[in-house]
Amino acid sequence: MTPQESVLQFGTGMLLRSIVANAVDAANLAGQFGGRIVVVQSTPHGVAATINRQRGEFTLVEQGIEDGAPIQRRRQIRSIARALVADTEWPAIRAVAIRPELRVIISNVTEAGFRLDANQPASSFPGRLTDLLHARFAALPDAPILFVIPTELVPDNGPRLAEMVEALARRLDDASEFISWIARRVRFCSSLVDRITTVASTEVERNELVTITEPQWLWAIECDPVALRAAFPVDVASPGSVIFAPDISWYRERKLRLLNGAHTAIAPIAMMAGCRFVREATTHKAVGSFLRRILFEEIAPSTSLVAGDAASYARSVIDRFANPWLDHEWQVILTNQIAKLRLRVIPSIVSFNDKFGRIPDGLTRALAASLRYARTVGPAEGWWRGVSYRIVDLDGALIDAHWRRVDPAAKAAAVDEATLVRFAESVLSDAEVWGRNLTEMKGMVAAVTAALVGMERTPRPEPQARDHKH
Repeated sequence: MTPQESVLQFGTGMLLRSIVANAVDAANLAGQFGGRIVVVQSTPHGVAATINRQRGEFTLVEQGIEDGAPIQRRRQIRSIARALVADTEWPAIRAVAIRPELRVIISNVTEAGFRLDANQPASSFPGRLTDLLHARFAALPDAPILFVIPTELVPDNGPRLAEMVEALARRLDDASEFISWIARRVRFCSSLVDRITTVASTEVERNELVTITEPQWLWAIECDPVALRAAFPVDVASPGSVIFAPDISWYRERKLRLLNGAHTAIAPIAMMAGCRFVREATTHKAVGSFLRRILFEEIAPSTSLVAGDAASYARSVIDRFANPWLDHEWQVILTNQIAKLRLRVIPSIVSFNDKFGRIPDGLTRALAASLRYARTVGPAEGWWRGVSYRIVDLDGALIDAHWRRVDPAAKAAAVDEATLVRFAESVLSDAEVWGRNLTEMKGMVAAVTAALVGMERTPRPEPQARDHKH
């Protein structure tokens, strides 16, 4: 039997190929699912033509570290049926949307695309989705339940997309009937995706869509598991990697605090130590030791996760960081560092303090390193010397304002201790930056000040020799 086109996917990128196409292909091979994906290219430029030229087939290359050992494997993925371009083939996309066999719509249009465009609401992703749902409402009023699963890295992406669709639906002449139909026939499910993919391989491949990725991956979908499994049983063939659950906050906390939190905490320290790539930090004597200490002794214990689960995931984080095939640069990770600290690291500091009644030394040092890294006044000195470029940070000006407030003369010498005390008191009390006044935690100002003083007095380490890939 020819597989039906039962999945409509907005997004043609490597992340969705490594997760969604992979999951659907595995379910098809296991005989659990008989569906294929129609991919929608939302922008004028993309790989739709290549997808169609290759009849949707591509090579998935997984390479990295599992349980401390290197692995490499590859297989052909055949779950994509075809690709359509939104700007020129919208009637064909509508035709897919009104078929009763369509059961799932998936999106990954980036955080920038996951919003209403006030100037062109109809051409935004929420506008296009609303048009497709309205077409289905008109053509198939008794259609099977349709699951809409956004994968953009936006909190509560399911309800947020539902709100945007409803806002647009209210502008239509038949708004009341349409909104009532959506409530009965459409389910918006939040989801979380986690997999690192790299740029296309330089090796000669039979197909141009070769997708290079790490072996570890996760797709957690917040839903009624029984209902979604009846329509889209891709979790059965990928246990542990595809998760259907009524609440995915556990998975969100695990990823945000342990994986993303460790990235954010270590980034400025790794940069100052001369590490360019993430993998270099895992073998650097000082940075590698520091990474393991904050992961296992501070971040993991601060979470609500069961101790064994947190430790197991922390070990997998080390494996992922050590992946010798991934060119993951600390300079890129440092982008918008202050906002990342607020979301990924500060919660661990606060919860550790709440649980154990003391400030976590390592995470506090990491916070101080980010604050020192954000200093733009005066020449770079001390431990800071030698880092010659600046990182893009939309909230960097907020930290810089605190530096300028306590050191308006922008002294060329290393910053003195009295100035550092004033700076710590000023910046840590700024609830606009951190979401709360951090000076309310006993010992926080002293700990950050001590870390900053140590950085001023410690010579910047010499970079270690660059590693040689592969």
